[in-house]
Amino acid sequence: MKVQKINEITFQTEETILNAVQSSETELVLLLNSGLVLRVDMTTRQATPLFVAKDDFTYADGGFDITSPTSIYTLDQIVVVVNDLKVHGFIHYPGQFKKLRFSRKDYYADISTYPVALYNNPEGVPHLIYGEAWNHIQIMNLNTRQILTADKSLIEVDAEKRHLDFYQQYEEHNTHAWPTPYNYFFGKLKLSPDQRYFASAGWIWGSADCYRIFDVETFLKEHRISGIQIGFWEHENRSCCWVNHNTIAVLYSPFMEGDEDATKETPYEIHYYTIKDSQAQLSKKILLEHNPQMINASMHYDSAWDVFIFVADQKCQVVSATGKSLFSEDGFAITNYNQETRTLLCINEKTIELYSIVQEEQ
Repeated sequence: MKVQKINEITFQTEETILNAVQSSETELVLLLNSGLVLRVDMTTRQATPLFVAKDDFTYADGGFDITSPTSIYTLDQIVVVVNDLKVHGFIHYPGQFKKLRFSRKDYYADISTYPVALYNNPEGVPHLIYGEAWNHIQIMNLNTRQILTADKSLIEVDAEKRHLDFYQQYEEHNTHAWPTPYNYFFGKLKLSPDQRYFASAGWIWGSADCYRIFDVETFLKEHRISGIQIGFWEHENRSCCWVNHNTIAVLYSPFMEGDEDATKETPYEIHYYTIKDSQAQLSKKILLEHNPQMINASMHYDSAWDVFIFVADQKCQVVSATGKSLFSEDGFAITNYNQETRTLLCINEKTIELYSIVQEEQ
């Protein structure tokens, strides 16, 4: 495999590009340091202003922070821009609204990636999944702007039974009222390929990585919360990605987890967790030939090539599903990776460079 440059666009502007994503085969969405969000046709080089990522009112924390790390999410023509480690975000939906603001509470937001995901339901209606608080997820119908989960409880299914079962075995020192609200910090969200599930790369007190999976329809219909726990590990914000409709892969370091006899040189592993009967079962382990040395990189699975792609700020690595290292490249100022087009996007102030990952001819 190799990486080859397929496009380079320099914008004649006094502003600097802070973030960008490839939203389709021919379009980019850019966030400039002024807050202006643009859609760019890569064929004609035409740039269309969408909205300005600035608050129209004054907030105690200053509102959307253009100097803080951001993420851009797209679905068809819909664009969402959020502060990753703060509390503000905006939605742009052509034909519906130019700029709809949403936010979350700030409890440990500085170490919890803003949970955001976009999907179309079976009828083709776009929805936004987003965090309202550290332990609170909402789902909004973007056609009507109705929050469909507005009355959802923050108590887990069978919380009372688990409480009673626990204290039948252990002496009770906790005299607080019960059941208690959902004790989980939601993190970055990833939708399964069939959009049935969303996975949260979140955490729990300890502190520890704690990744959970939620059925979208169940989340919408059931009053109480029910999630499928994948596992919990050292708090490293480790990489994960979906492999198929019901299997998710998680990057695992035996040394970081304190496994017996593990050293820094011990190969990393990729663990497959398959959902069956509302539980996640460890179904497969892959030993990596060379450690990616980026436990929290962006991780993607390419089903056509049967490979994993790891992308970090300055590095791209491709690993086969058997653990063999197929490609590694340093020195890219990588901002985002588009899984559908296999394209790396790099930003250099006013210039966007696109690189394609391709298979070399045998």
